Amino acid sequence: MANIEIVNPAGGRRFFKSAGNIQARTHFGIEKAFWQSGKDIQGEFNKQVLAKNKTGRIYIRRNKAGARRRHRASAPGETPANITGFYRKSFGFVVNQGVTPQLTIGNSAEYAGFLELGTSRMKARPGLLNSINSSQRDIIRNLTTDILSEI
Repeated sequence: MANIEIVNPAGGRRFFKSAGNIQARTHFGIEKAFWQSGKDIQGEFNKQVLAKNKTGRIYIRRNKAGARRRHRASAPGETPANITGFYRKSFGFVVNQGVTPQLTIGNSAEYAGFLELGTSRMKARPGLLNSINSSQRDIIRNLTTDILSEI
């Protein structure tokens, strides 16, 4: 096999023994970028759920001690408001390290699908979709920097 030389615009040079080495390093860079992107999306999801600027209805409910508490719900299209914290804590992601790396994001709360997609009686409050859309620049940055740093 022929040696491959990559010249960095900053003047640095890296030599590789074969194209197979570049493929393996690129694969590792993609896995690394997916893991970091999952962390970024999770951070954005937590930030949006905990945000206090919701514009939905105000509900008055009683806590366990019987005291009245005000709660502002999320409006349609907003990330769901935090009441108990279960929805926020149920968020998770997995990076599958197979032949083709894959990032899987989801929420294990039993009602997460109803919030994300809506129902016949409630419009959608897409928490995961809003978080992914807000993290698009971070995802692109992670892919470019992590792949380039590995090769």
